[in-house]
Amino acid sequence: MKDIYAHIDSHVDESIQQLFELVRQPSISAQKLGFDRAPRLMKDLLELNGFEADIVPVPNDGLPTVYGFMPALNDPETAPTLLFYCHYDVQPVDPLELWDTDPFEPTQVDDRLYGRGMSDDKGNIGARLAAIRAFVDERGGVPCNIKMFCEGEEESGSINLPDLIAERGDDFKADACIWEGGGRNLNDDPFMYLGLKGVLGVGLSVKMLAGDAHSSYAAILPSAAWRLLRALETIKDGDERILIDGFYDAVTEPSEEAIAAVEALPDDAPEWLDTFGVTGFVKGLEGEDLRKQLTFQPTANVAGLDSGYQDEGLKTVLPAVASAKMDFRLVPDQRPHDIFEKLRRHLDKHGFDDVELELLGAVNPYRTDLNSPWVQLVAETAEEIYGRKPVMTPNMAGTGPMFDFGDTLGMPIATSGIDHPSHKIHAPNENIAVEDFTLGAKHAALIIERFAQDWG
Repeated sequence: MKDIYAHIDSHVDESIQQLFELVRQPSISAQKLGFDRAPRLMKDLLELNGFEADIVPVPNDGLPTVYGFMPALNDPETAPTLLFYCHYDVQPVDPLELWDTDPFEPTQVDDRLYGRGMSDDKGNIGARLAAIRAFVDERGGVPCNIKMFCEGEEESGSINLPDLIAERGDDFKADACIWEGGGRNLNDDPFMYLGLKGVLGVGLSVKMLAGDAHSSYAAILPSAAWRLLRALETIKDGDERILIDGFYDAVTEPSEEAIAAVEALPDDAPEWLDTFGVTGFVKGLEGEDLRKQLTFQPTANVAGLDSGYQDEGLKTVLPAVASAKMDFRLVPDQRPHDIFEKLRRHLDKHGFDDVELELLGAVNPYRTDLNSPWVQLVAETAEEIYGRKPVMTPNMAGTGPMFDFGDTLGMPIATSGIDHPSHKIHAPNENIAVEDFTLGAKHAALIIERFAQDWG
């Protein structure tokens, strides 16, 4: 692999310029900003690096996926196929005033590269293309079939992905999949996650009056704000137990291996306390119990509340309407649509049938077995690249559409990438270090090589 690694090192400036081209183009899926040009740019970049590429229309007029295929140099009919899942859409840049640079004018400061999407997920796309280009230039092609699935709606909930998989899933099937993330943790150990929680996004609203009233009428008129608050109070108790009937029925207990993996994770609690400005965690959790709660337990979170007047000064008003947004993080084998129906029944049972519900997003949870041969292959290659055994967690606390590939299309999934906690993903001044980029590219290259040699 010396020739491949040398190519990655000697062409890193060229690879960074390709990454900068991607970052320079806005692609904010939540605002549908930049998609008049972003899909074409993504397609052109795949083709520039040797892929056959297409812009794939997404059902329900969704933002397009960009798909690339590169056949194995020798005997593609019998060679195994590796899928790289990526997404080219990014988060909104707000608050803009906290950025030190223009988020869509990529900037290098010493060893750091700044811009929206520089890490999540355009940096991972760039690193994988750097690895693949090294094979093409040095050896004339790649040793296995490679598919690149570049989604355009991941940051807005992948709402149309299940329909796309139902429609064209066979085109995207592979023998194994590398997901979007992975990289190093705070201790600079290689870090792998093998699953993601699911999510149910819900809007709640209640209307009590024909229009806002003077607050003096609060003595005799019902309050939409209090009504909604009392409805929300029925959902979770003070010990963080979710009170919806049947909410926990489908939860699958984690395996002994999964529990042991979480127990072995480094203690990030001091950093969390400092980052979030708190003196402790819910229920007084600490140590292994804290990590298990974060990894294995579902949640019911109020993400936003809105009612009445919130601007400067005082307006004495009795608001007619109140609304809230909630997200429920789900674990195997909970299903978001099932939880949505149970939430409706719960509110009705407690006398809140006047609270309207809107389903805003639904993603199933997924985990790859820790004992999967694919996980072992990715872990062994990570140790070779980084010189340390990787730290593995059964799943992250966040959400992504792993289920649609791991369960629906039936492929094992592991992670390898350029991530590091210092990268400020989703925040102002998102960045990567050049070292993380090159290490991620080399790990992708070694995975390709070993996968071609050993899989099947």
